[in-house]
Amino acid sequence: MSKINIIIPSIGIDNRLLRCLDGISRQSFKKFFVTIILDETKNKLLLKKYRFKINIIKLPKETMSKKRNLAAKKFNSNILAFIDSDASPGKNWLKNAHNELKKSNIQVTGGPNLPFNYENFWKKITHFCKRSYFVTAKYNFINYKSINKYTDLLHSSNFLILRRIYNNVNGMDEKIYIGEDHDLFFRLKKKFKNLKISFKKNIFVYHEDRELKYFLFQRFCYGLNIFTSKNTIKKRLFAFIPFGVLIFLILLLLKDVNFFFNTIFTFILLSAPIIFWDINKYVKSTIEKLIVLIAIYLSNIFYGLGTIVYFFGLRKFIERKIYRSIKTEKVAK
Repeated sequence: MSKINIIIPSIGIDNRLLRCLDGISRQSFKKFFVTIILDETKNKLLLKKYRFKINIIKLPKETMSKKRNLAAKKFNSNILAFIDSDASPGKNWLKNAHNELKKSNIQVTGGPNLPFNYENFWKKITHFCKRSYFVTAKYNFINYKSINKYTDLLHSSNFLILRRIYNNVNGMDEKIYIGEDHDLFFRLKKKFKNLKISFKKNIFVYHEDRELKYFLFQRFCYGLNIFTSKNTIKKRLFAFIPFGVLIFLILLLLKDVNFFFNTIFTFILLSAPIIFWDINKYVKSTIEKLIVLIAIYLSNIFYGLGTIVYFFGLRKFIERKIYRSIKTEKVAK
């Protein structure tokens, strides 16, 4: 196989991007080049220290999907590797992925997004939320070194794909602001009935978690997109639960305040032990468990609120605003 094209969208050349490139420089597999797609190209001299090939594309104020697609089309390679600028790959990331893609029945592979050891308290809380089934459902396995398996979805922060497969579905949808990876994998599975998407725990990257408030914004955006995504009816119904519960509580509040609070109390009394059982496997501190519990409830409330906003026809306007806000947070010092 020819060299791997590692595609990294970023707003600018900042400390997080440099940390990502430092991780790439330590790769045991050397047959690769990097393509960075930037909003602005200041501080290019900081890239001089790297000995591998770096292509730079300036493409301001465009979606991540459009940036990735341009990088995939412009430079020739057999394999495309996708990673976020606020992530950093394990030493054998490319080696293990390359070995997996050499198998005749594997066209896409990737692995977990692990937290950096030095993340602050609130970013740890965000990571704990993402590991819970009550936030990310059956896709919670992507956030830790779970078992090797076949899956129908990987995150755009860590997956590698044969370029011909990616181009066959015209890459990612360039009109999508958030959830472009979900849409891509849906179309891949629809186009290629026998497509094998391999999740391997040794193809991992360290990925910086968001501060809790930005994580809640992200959950809000996922709620905005649930009815426009191409999920199966079963998946939509599951994701519909936070919306349905929130609508019921709002109607209850308008009708009977006392019954509303009694219902909330009963709901928490019944659901909290189940959530505690779920997070007890990886959250050890009692204080952290309580905070994660509250954060899980909040993430579902924001998810439901996003779905409500969708019905008022404000999805695109709100989504753009929050998308830019989240991007700004990711490059903040």
